[in-house]
Amino acid sequence: MADESNLKACSYYLVRYAPNAEREEFLNIGLFLNCAEDQFLDCKFTSDFRRIKRYHPEADLEFLRELQSHFEQQIQQHEDNLQGFVEEMQQSLSNVIQLAPARPVLAAEPQTQLRQLFERLVGERQAGFPAADTRMRIKQGLVEALRRARVFDDKRFEKCIPAEPLTHPGNPFHFDFGYRPPMTGGKPNGHLKLIHVLSLHRDHELASVLSLTMGYIREKQPAELTAIIEGWPARGDKAAGHSHRILWDAEIDVRPLAEVDAFAQSIRNELAQSASTAN
Repeated sequence: MADESNLKACSYYLVRYAPNAEREEFLNIGLFLNCAEDQFLDCKFTSDFRRIKRYHPEADLEFLRELQSHFEQQIQQHEDNLQGFVEEMQQSLSNVIQLAPARPVLAAEPQTQLRQLFERLVGERQAGFPAADTRMRIKQGLVEALRRARVFDDKRFEKCIPAEPLTHPGNPFHFDFGYRPPMTGGKPNGHLKLIHVLSLHRDHELASVLSLTMGYIREKQPAELTAIIEGWPARGDKAAGHSHRILWDAEIDVRPLAEVDAFAQSIRNELAQSASTAN
């Protein structure tokens, strides 16, 4: 049983396929899960259309197959205002694809809760679940590791750090996380350490933004950036390899999602050593 002190308030929304509004009949075909505390929103849609074809032989299966990738892109584009995007969907999804009213649920790990709810309410237990290859899913994996290491709620560990005061007026970019170890060798430490998540496969422009932004920051102060990615590029994956090369050339440290527990613990140790030195 999960420790209730670690449970977070979430909301989930079933996605319904309702081709005939007059009959008021529908099939559950997907699910969204929103966790405001973690700034998390993700979705899962069915890839098994056998029930839909029996229920509605004229269904546009190509349209239904595109729903997963379509909403993944929409979530990423609305990452700065996820709640606003949910409210927008509630108002706009009212025809063939409908969004059911929100239902509350407590979750220790939102991504795991999404998987369990999908299997129970949509009923595709044996189907593969989306890989951790979107920024949202990679970020959630990092957040969970930071929580396990007791870093995420440390007051010295900052979230959503604006780049504007670090670079130049008007810069709209925000880093996911960052901190300044308060002491090094018994002396105040101003060295800035930043963390940002991206997918090498999907976020090619973001890699360039990180490279450019870190160049501006380093002109003003010592700073490091660690980029958390889904995994190392496979041999022959030119797109992901290109993104990785951009980060490498900009002297940005890269850590795959598989190593985030060790990375989070290293932050914890650094903050603990700093506190010990200060005392």
